[in-house]
Amino acid sequence: MGPSTLLITQEQVKSLLDMPTVLKIVEQVYRSHGEGKVIMPTKITLDLGEGRPWPPYKGFMNAMPAYLGDLDIAGIKWAGGFQDNYKIGLPYISAMILLINPKNGAFIAAMDGAYITAIRTGAASATCAKVLARKNASALGIIGAGIQGRMHLRAFHQVFKLKEVRVMDIKEGASEKYREEMTAELGLNILPKRSYQEVVEGADIVCTVTIGDEPMVKKKWLKKGSLVISAGSYQELDPEVVLSADKIVVDHWGQASHRGELARWERKTSMLRSVKSFLERKKGVNETTKTSSLSRLALGVSILDVQLRSTGRLRKRGLELLSHSFDQPGDVKNKKR
Repeated sequence: MGPSTLLITQEQVKSLLDMPTVLKIVEQVYRSHGEGKVIMPTKITLDLGEGRPWPPYKGFMNAMPAYLGDLDIAGIKWAGGFQDNYKIGLPYISAMILLINPKNGAFIAAMDGAYITAIRTGAASATCAKVLARKNASALGIIGAGIQGRMHLRAFHQVFKLKEVRVMDIKEGASEKYREEMTAELGLNILPKRSYQEVVEGADIVCTVTIGDEPMVKKKWLKKGSLVISAGSYQELDPEVVLSADKIVVDHWGQASHRGELARWERKTSMLRSVKSFLERKKGVNETTKTSSLSRLALGVSILDVQLRSTGRLRKRGLELLSHSFDQPGDVKNKKR
């Protein structure tokens, strides 16, 4: 790092970003990506025991570089998840972000990426839902009462007039704690549920935000016109949910085939053909009479936009941080998932 490189902590990031701001940023980045103003190679994964017996750490790390033309900025996020972190009091997600000047490679900032990842992911789902869900959507179902369950609710609260929120988590007491905390924060009608079915039935929008790898949402539970958002890293939907949808929407096929709901299908050519033919067959069907399924991994480039704006605000406040390494205590303050 150079002498002018900012080292930005998680607490500083939190002080500079709120959900309305991030929603605006994410929407603009989606638009820029659609206009061809973004360079974003498909992420590279380092498997640390997520899908193989060795090394036995039950984790992974992803390298995600990108360039955002609108802001003429480039950077990379180094992030991953470790399934046993809760046993030692660490969050599931670990992330750092490096931001550079694309003209000369000079490092502008190094910063915690866990909080930005969390708030950006919730904002990306809500941004997609704004254009894909029925306009009068008022019943939201969330499977997963962790950090992402909270971030998704904060984001959806900004976009929809929610009358009812159902939440379910396999961890004992997690749903009740979620209701207590999020009701106090947002003043919403939050109903803890004991089964996936109770969360899904009657909901206008269903979000799965877990690290589970099993079908949690079944086709027969979904009402017509509902939107399903699978935001986890693995398969959270019954295959029939996707195959019976009138629309399958991803923000970046390379990313969607890498992880998440469609990754397994990409490796099974027969199922991949089924998805492709299904998309062609269902093209133009009115989503208000069918079930619209969204399998999404938020664009990594939106991380850079959020980070750049955070960095700019820090410079304006004069919070230049002098540090010689990433290892100084207190640089990143982790919180439990």
